[in-house]
Amino acid sequence: MEWETSLENLKKRIQQLKKKRPGYKEILNFYQKIREEQEEVKPSLKIKSIPLKKEWKDLLAKEGFSLLEKKDFPLDINASLTLFRLLCEIGKKANPRMAEQVEKIEEGIDNKKMDLNKALTGGFEEGKIEKIAKEFGLDKTVLLFLIQESIRPSIEAGTKKLLNELNAEAWLKGYCPICGSLPSLSLLKDAEGKRFLLCSFCGYQWRVDRFFCAFCGNKEQDSLHYFCGEGEETHRIDTCDKCHQYIKTIDARNIEIIDPVLEDLATLHLDLLATQKGYRRPAPSPWTP
Repeated sequence: MEWETSLENLKKRIQQLKKKRPGYKEILNFYQKIREEQEEVKPSLKIKSIPLKKEWKDLLAKEGFSLLEKKDFPLDINASLTLFRLLCEIGKKANPRMAEQVEKIEEGIDNKKMDLNKALTGGFEEGKIEKIAKEFGLDKTVLLFLIQESIRPSIEAGTKKLLNELNAEAWLKGYCPICGSLPSLSLLKDAEGKRFLLCSFCGYQWRVDRFFCAFCGNKEQDSLHYFCGEGEETHRIDTCDKCHQYIKTIDARNIEIIDPVLEDLATLHLDLLATQKGYRRPAPSPWTP
């Protein structure tokens, strides 16, 4: 099965990264366990097609509006609820801080005070999740992470159903044409190094110019820079001196990318360097600072 092949390739890449960067072993093991559960639910997901009106497509092409809002994505709520519970079990064994948070969450659910169904649906509204976290004395970051990773398989399945509706070569904007979210990563592909951005919410990839800040639109080359770690030319940080923000870029011309989020996670030291240099990352993945 395709998902089994995908999972095996992911495991091989994780093993490579653990040998190369032993300090990442714990978080890479945690990531693998989460991804195993996510891949397990994918074949059985029941996701409705999203009916797109012609006027929506016209607005996309002519006015630069994204096709959907986050709340428009259909979820397999039963699969998401099951996955949430499974991820909580993994979280209990991850580290003491995560275990403490998971226990509070489970206590709220078991006492029927926390409506998990409501938390998962409605478009991943950070304000709503922040309110729930405050009510139950939770770390917002942990709750956001568990919710986002629980609905991720449904969101990505919904995105796949929309691929034929879009022309990734023609968009060229700094936000996702499907859901309007900011990109979490930049990817260089093909022999000529075409640049694509990866949506931080739905996982869609779209084409943009090589020299372009996705966050402020800056195209002045003398204020756009990049740096990479020693011996790590395939992973770099692209910075903009106008808005003082950055995005991580992975050069897929020299490595096979099994999972962009994994590559991001395994280069957190680059994020630390960028932060120390005074740059901010507007849309990190839930796995990164």
